[in-house]
Amino acid sequence: MKEITKKQAIERKLRHIASYSEKDMSKIILLIERLKENKDIKYYIIESIIYNENTSDGEMHISFWG
Repeated sequence: MKEITKKQAIERKLRHIASYSEKDMSKIILLIERLKENKDIKYYIIESIIYNENTSDGEMHISFWG
């Protein structure tokens, strides 16, 4: 599985498979590792990373494409 941009996904006419939002970055990394086994998912896009330096809270949005 490789990271690409949204523009590349659209140009290659890829199919959007799933999107996830998570506050715990380790869960996102674990999800990416587990989804590598899925033959339909070939790419992922990190849509956004929101991080508050004052509270150390954050959220990550990621989508998977095939």
